[in-house]
Amino acid sequence: MKKVLVIAYYFPPLGMGGVQRVMKFCKYLPQFGWQPVVLTVKNIHYYAKDPTLEQEIRGLKIFRTESLDPARINAKLPGKNNTPEFQLRTNFPPRSFQSLGVHLMREIFFPDSKILWLPFAVREGAQIIEKENIDLIFSTAPPISSHLIAHLLKKHYHLPWVADFRDYWSSSDYIPTHTPLHCWMYRKFTHSIIASANGIIAVSSPIIETINSENPDTTALFEVITNGFDWEDFSSIQPRKFTKFTIIYSGNLNPLRSPEPFFRALSLLFRENPQLPEKISVIFLGQHFDIDLSHLPDDIAESISFISYLPHRQSLEYLLGADLLLFLLAPQSAPGVVTGKIFEYLATQKPILAIMPEHVAAKDIVVKFPQVIVVPPHDVLQIKTQLCHLFEQWESGHFRSTGLKTVPQNLQLYERKSLTQKLADFFQTIIE
Repeated sequence: MKKVLVIAYYFPPLGMGGVQRVMKFCKYLPQFGWQPVVLTVKNIHYYAKDPTLEQEIRGLKIFRTESLDPARINAKLPGKNNTPEFQLRTNFPPRSFQSLGVHLMREIFFPDSKILWLPFAVREGAQIIEKENIDLIFSTAPPISSHLIAHLLKKHYHLPWVADFRDYWSSSDYIPTHTPLHCWMYRKFTHSIIASANGIIAVSSPIIETINSENPDTTALFEVITNGFDWEDFSSIQPRKFTKFTIIYSGNLNPLRSPEPFFRALSLLFRENPQLPEKISVIFLGQHFDIDLSHLPDDIAESISFISYLPHRQSLEYLLGADLLLFLLAPQSAPGVVTGKIFEYLATQKPILAIMPEHVAAKDIVVKFPQVIVVPPHDVLQIKTQLCHLFEQWESGHFRSTGLKTVPQNLQLYERKSLTQKLADFFQTIIE
């Protein structure tokens, strides 16, 4: 069995969506002839942790190193509580102070604040390569510092390297930079990384196209490997029971995933149908950043609740118990945005109201599924109309589910095991 060094700053027990991607790769790679050895950081301060994820990677070799980056330093402060409380919340404060800190770190650190992990990771990575007989390096970003670590290790040991892009990453493709100097540095850094990598994968075609167009002389091979869902995650899940028509949104909220058009549509619906607030409930699962949801309109406030981050299996209980799943992307979203959550939505086989612009890659995926209704964010009247129609269908008994039994054929492409096989095949192509 060949061995791959996986460089991932974010790894369980952290609970972010990007963690799911690399964790599932590590879970299934051994079934396709690749044994992952993970290089990551020690405990960091982070808004969401889910220790239950570690059960899926028991037996995996994981090397956790020290770091001087702010998240690691913060975790080491005396009295710091790094375990979030999984509790019901109806009011979140705005995150402007935290956002200010993020922007400040972009000014100070290059390419990101995780650059202070680099000396520790490079040293540990070198020892792993020498002791574990590594055949290939695989790094996933963000943070981009993970790719820089891989680049340095590849340069020294002459191993093939595959770089994974879960998001955009340069100034010209939707990552903000503050000065012309930052922009120039990002471009130089982009070219050096792309020139060094043997293979590049990304979650969507627009990200690949952007990287390729800005680096036309690269000899790297490109492949789109989307996010997905793990069918095993849905085993033994007992759906939550709800008495009202229950709409669930799962994931973080921010300016690019703003519920504002949905709130306006719901307010219109309630004003036209005064009896509906007693019959409809909306639940948002997750955190929010850079938006203030502390003052909801009075006519919808009683029907909406917020629950902070939940362990993954608990969030699936909500999804499977919902009558309607809500998906949000703002008009200014980048074309390559395809969040991991949409695939778990599809796996539930529940009706989905997707409020998203026409130009995003996520739309090209969801329009293939009949249970998904796509409405652009600016069309509040159409959102209201669809909400009304979906409620009427539910009230007539149209939504009664028979339960999940097997993966539908049109979803098998996005199952985590199938996606990992695609990654393993790509690894094999690279080393050959």
